[in-house]
Amino acid sequence: MKPDDAADRLRALHTEAAHLPTSTSSAEFNSWNLRVRSVLNRALGETHHITETFLDIRWTPTMYTMGDNSAFINTFRATIPEAQGVLDAAIAELDLLADDTPIADESGVDPELWEHVAPEMQAGAWGKVASQAVIFTEDRVRKWAGRPVGEVGKDLAVAIFGKAGQFQMGKTEGETQGWQLFAQGIAQALRNVDAHRIQDRPDHKRYALGLVGACSLLLTQMRYEHGNRFRDTAPASSGSE
Repeated sequence: MKPDDAADRLRALHTEAAHLPTSTSSAEFNSWNLRVRSVLNRALGETHHITETFLDIRWTPTMYTMGDNSAFINTFRATIPEAQGVLDAAIAELDLLADDTPIADESGVDPELWEHVAPEMQAGAWGKVASQAVIFTEDRVRKWAGRPVGEVGKDLAVAIFGKAGQFQMGKTEGETQGWQLFAQGIAQALRNVDAHRIQDRPDHKRYALGLVGACSLLLTQMRYEHGNRFRDTAPASSGSE
């Protein structure tokens, strides 16, 4: 879900909150509550502090007198502004995300790769974006080539893209070697570091998105040159040769 779309939905839900029946058992409240959670989870992620703050909101009183519903009504009414404040914070967060210059988006990334890393990307979990992108790419090219599960890293890249590889790419020897080395770089330099340790770096977002771009480039070129020869049912590009 794009930040602008999510922010617009939350603004509508913010307005709707003021007109909810004063009961947590009403169909209107339950529908509203679930829709807010769905937007927050998809736009910010389940572990984002704003999402967690909304989930922690208490709509019912901790103490009340049996048979007296006024405490429930008063607590509900008092909680509406609190919930709207959380939605305001979420909208502000999404507005900041929308203002960021996108380095990668859905239209420019291999569709299967994007689907795999989108939840972590939307949550800002850049370490997971990096590790999952390279693990997914290795798994995908292995399945496309029908290579054994135990074949990883350099061995996998050579078996698929090397001189005797199943899916050599490029039209000249130099291009073929370049694609092989590019695949090895993803497998050895990028996968090794992100699969085996957690990186703490100030440019983690830019690094992760650049890594997604590198993985997407490799997958895109494979689809273009060999998409009609893949061993599994992954959709091939219309540009396959």
